[in-house]
Amino acid sequence: MITIESNALQIVDNFSKQISEQPNIVKTALGRTAEFLMFIIKQRTAKGKDYQGNSFVKYTPEYAKIRKVKGLPTTPDLFFKGNMMSNMTQRSTPTQARITFSAVRENSKALWNQKTRKFFAIGDREAPLLKNKFMEEYNRLMKIWANEKI
Repeated sequence: MITIESNALQIVDNFSKQISEQPNIVKTALGRTAEFLMFIIKQRTAKGKDYQGNSFVKYTPEYAKIRKVKGLPTTPDLFFKGNMMSNMTQRSTPTQARITFSAVRENSKALWNQKTRKFFAIGDREAPLLKNKFMEEYNRLMKIWANEKI
């Protein structure tokens, strides 16, 4: 199984307190942050960029020829039919969010692609965006919860 692991979302000292007091809010905020990361991964992959913003390693000449014959781009974007990227999914708990590929075939393709084109990771420029997204979602959900309590 291929998963993204990062401590980028453990951004506050009292994170464990938040988890124990509002587990559903933290779980939802983590899930929405994971969805945001999936969007980022798909966008940069479609542009042929790895997690650090570098261009993907070129396709072999043989594979580029196959893609050209099929009317597909010959610069790597990891899209052939779109099955692998559309199979990306997330699951969250109050302590973590995991982004994976649910189908065995698509997971195998992702593992193979990850060996030469590091698309499935969090880049240095993305970590702050994820932290901000988590806090934005967490704060928004806390406001909703507080208003419901009144």
